[in-house]
Amino acid sequence: MTKLLVVESPAKARTLSSYLGSDFIVLATFGHLVDLPHDRLGIDLGSDFLPEYELLPGKKKVLAPILKAAKQAEHIFIGTDPDREGEFIGSVLWERIGKKSALRRVRFREISKSAVLSALGEPTDLDLDLVESQVARRILDRLIGYRISPFLWKAYTSGTSAGRVQSVALKWICEREEEIRSFVPEDSWEVNSKVRFGTEKDEFVLFRRKEGAFSEEGPAASLAALLSESGARLRVTERKEKKGETLPPPPYTTASLQQDAFRMYKFPAAKTSKLAQLLYEGVDLGRGKRQGLITYMRTDSVRISTNSKIELRKQAALSYGKESVAEGTDSHRKSKGKAKAQDAHEAIRPVDPSLTSEEIFFLSDKALSKDAKKLYELIWKRAVASQMKPERWNQLRFSAEAGGEIWQAEIKRTEFPGYRVVYGGRAEKKPEWKIGESLLPETWKVEKKTTEPSPRYTEATLVGRLEKEGIGRPSTFANILETLYKRKYTISDKAGILSTNLGERVNSILQEVFPDLFREGFTSEMESELDRIAEGSVSRSEVLKRFYSKLESTLKRTDSKSVSKERKTVPKTVLGYGTCPVCGKGVRVRKRSSRKKEYYVCSRFPECDYAEYL
Repeated sequence: MTKLLVVESPAKARTLSSYLGSDFIVLATFGHLVDLPHDRLGIDLGSDFLPEYELLPGKKKVLAPILKAAKQAEHIFIGTDPDREGEFIGSVLWERIGKKSALRRVRFREISKSAVLSALGEPTDLDLDLVESQVARRILDRLIGYRISPFLWKAYTSGTSAGRVQSVALKWICEREEEIRSFVPEDSWEVNSKVRFGTEKDEFVLFRRKEGAFSEEGPAASLAALLSESGARLRVTERKEKKGETLPPPPYTTASLQQDAFRMYKFPAAKTSKLAQLLYEGVDLGRGKRQGLITYMRTDSVRISTNSKIELRKQAALSYGKESVAEGTDSHRKSKGKAKAQDAHEAIRPVDPSLTSEEIFFLSDKALSKDAKKLYELIWKRAVASQMKPERWNQLRFSAEAGGEIWQAEIKRTEFPGYRVVYGGRAEKKPEWKIGESLLPETWKVEKKTTEPSPRYTEATLVGRLEKEGIGRPSTFANILETLYKRKYTISDKAGILSTNLGERVNSILQEVFPDLFREGFTSEMESELDRIAEGSVSRSEVLKRFYSKLESTLKRTDSKSVSKERKTVPKTVLGYGTCPVCGKGVRVRKRSSRKKEYYVCSRFPECDYAEYL
C-alpha cells in the first residue's frame, strides 16, 4: 500500500523519510507552487475578488513527480507547515491532485519520530478558513501595490512602491530619524563618589548629589576638588531596604527570538528565520539519526504542553539543581500584548531538552553551523529558564551627608538567583552600612552628561514594535525588514536602521496623501480582520469589499499632480543617511572610492572630517 507525504522543504523531507517505512514516498514542493501573475493585477474585481493564480517558474517540474506519485498512492498526506502559508500550499495540492477522498492533512508541531507518527495516526482536514485568510492577505497586498504604486510613479518617480505593512514600518523609521535630526543636546555635569563594600569588581555603590547635576562645569569641578582635597567622608543618614523578585521570561515567540538573536549576535531577522527553519526541519545528529531540534518557529504563543514542562523541569534539575526548579504552575511572566496572540502553536522550545546546548556544540560545523548552534543555545536556555523559580533580590537605598550636601545611592543585589543561574547568575554580597556609619569614597569625580535623542530602531526594537502594535504576524516580520532594504528605503548599520532619502520621500508622499491607509491603527485592524477570517467569523469577500471601497474612495480624492513638486528638486548628491555622528549638523553622504568601496562622509566636509567605510 503506497502512501505519499508532501512537505515544502527537501531538508524536512529527508528527516521524515528517515522515520517512515518503504511504503512511504516523501516529496517536497520547494516552497510555494503558485502566485498571482507578476505582469497584471490578477484579481477579478467583478467576481468577488477571485484570484488568478499561475504556476511559479520551475514549479511545473516540481509538481510533475508529485502528481505522478499521487496517482499511484492510496493515501495522500499533506504535511506542509502548520500556518497560513502552509495551509495555502496544501490547498493548491488538494486542487491539483484531485483525489480528494484519499487526501488528508497532517500538521507537525515538531519533527521527531514520535510526533510524526502520532500526527500521521490522527490526520485531519484542511483548514479552509485559514486558507481564505491567506488568500485575503495576498489580495490585500496586491491591491495596495497595484493601486498605490502607480500614484507614486506619477507623483515622484518610477520604481517606487507601497506596501500595506512595510509602509507603516517605514513611517516609524522616518519619524525617528526626524526626531534625531531636530534633537538639541543639553550638557550637564554630575559630581559622584564611588564607595566599595567588597573586593569584587561590581561590589561598589555610586553616590550622587541629591540636588542633581550642575548646568555648568565650574561649580561641579569646584565642589569635587573641595571634597577631594579635604578628604571628605560620607556619613550615612538613611538606609531603606526592599525585597522583591523577578519572574523568569516565557519561552520564545518568533518576535522575541528575533529580538534576542539580534541583541546577542546581531543576527538580522531574516537570518534568524532561516536558522530556526533549519533547526525545526532536522539535522544529522550522527549514526544515521536525523531529528528536528526545535518546535515550529512561527508562533506568537508562550504556551507549552504539560509533558514538555515536565521534561524541561527534569533537565533544569539535572543541569542546575532541584532548588532552582519551579513547582506547580508556570512562574514565568506573561508577555505584554498577548491578547492578540493566535495561540495556535506552542512557544518555540527544544524538542528534546536532554539534548543540551553543550552537546549541540560538539556536532560538526558541517552538520550544524556555529550560528545555528548559538541560536539553539538561546532557545534551550530560555525554555529551561521559563520553568525555574524567580530571582529574589534586595534593593537598597542610602542617603549620606558630606560637604554640606546630601548624597544618594541605590543598588540591587541578588539574594537567590533562581532562573538567572542559567545565564551565570549567583547570589551577591550587599552593603551592610548602618545609619551613622562613616564611608570613605575611592574618588570624588566630575562626569559630563549629554542628553541623547531616542536611539534609531534596530531590527530587534522594530520587530518588538510591530508585535506590540499588532502589525504583521510571526511569518512576516523578517520579510517586512527585507523588503525595506531591498527597495533601498532603509539601510542598516552600526547606528541602527536609517531611512534613506528615497525612503523619506516615499514616506512623505504616502503620509501626505494616504494618511488613513498607512497608519498603525488601520493596519492593525486589517490584521485583526484577517484573523477573523481564519476563525471563520467573517468572510473573505466581506473584508475585501470594505477595504477596496475605502481604497477607491481615497484614490478618487487624490491627485498625483497636487503633490508638492519640491520633492523632485532635492539634490540627489545628499542621500540622507542620517545626521553626521561627529558634528551633528551635516548629514551622511554615501560615496564610492576608486576601488569600488562604499563609504560615508559628512555633507559639511572639509569643515567636518567624518568618514566611515561600510
